[in-house]
Amino acid sequence: MKASDAPTTLAPLEAYRLWAATWDFDPSAVVALEASVLTGWLGDVRGQTVVDAACGTGRWLSHLRARGASALGFDFSLPMLARAAAKADFAGGLAAADLRHLPLADRSADLVLCTLALGHVPELDSAVRELCRIVRPGGALLITDFHPDAARRGWRRTFRSGGTTFEIENYPYSKDELLTLAGRAGLELEELCEPGFGDAQREIFRAAGKEALFEQVRGLPAVLAARWKRPCG
Repeated sequence: MKASDAPTTLAPLEAYRLWAATWDFDPSAVVALEASVLTGWLGDVRGQTVVDAACGTGRWLSHLRARGASALGFDFSLPMLARAAAKADFAGGLAAADLRHLPLADRSADLVLCTLALGHVPELDSAVRELCRIVRPGGALLITDFHPDAARRGWRRTFRSGGTTFEIENYPYSKDELLTLAGRAGLELEELCEPGFGDAQREIFRAAGKEALFEQVRGLPAVLAARWKRPCG
């Protein structure tokens, strides 16, 4: 989010090294808003092979495995993966990998997730091609991210560690660019959602002492969420 004082900017790898210890416990309006969309999109995943690319501490892996999916998680941050591995239900199924180079066969997943991560990748085209590559016919790709328009409005991806606010380096792209890349990779767009903050996120702003900011940004697109399918045949 936008801050009055310019925070120190960190590369994603260093940022998530610092943030890993508290990520699960830091209330985030963006994460809450994203979850309100994605939870409704996941549907029945029983028996499916699901890949969570950029799984972080495993927040979606818990959801998926509890619902009967065979879920694999990949992330480039070893400290975030260590937090995921410490959770009892994540024995196995985790590996370090870059979004642009996933160690999986072509068309091997029924469902692929990539949540709040694409903006950290400088080569968007490489990351989108790789995510699409592993979706099998009839399978789906779900992507969420900090909304590109929010970045253009001056909002920043920030977190606090040791009493200091840091900004995570973010590489701008447009909604149209994302949609075009997935289409070129052979996927068909099923649904697009661009939610803004509402009453459900007000308390998170208030607890952070930012209720005035909430009124300024209320309703503006804060998250971009898209769902694609690979046609059968």
